[in-house]
Amino acid sequence: MSEWDFLWGLKGKELEDAMSSGMDQFDCDYISDEQQRLTCKTEWEKLKFLRDNGAITMEDFKNRKRELFPKQNIK
Repeated sequence: MSEWDFLWGLKGKELEDAMSSGMDQFDCDYISDEQQRLTCKTEWEKLKFLRDNGAITMEDFKNRKRELFPKQNIK
């Protein structure tokens, strides 16, 4: 198996991008998702720190948590 086998089935701009970067769209999406996850984790840790130190009210904490995790049903 060649290191370039991931190019099979790609066409046009997607093929050009994969050839120039050595990554296909799945790899790029994975990296983007991982960066988003790490950013979200960092923001969550900061928010918990503010809550634990009394720097924000519980209501403010809940509102910021809803902003940080909009897809979850937070009460």
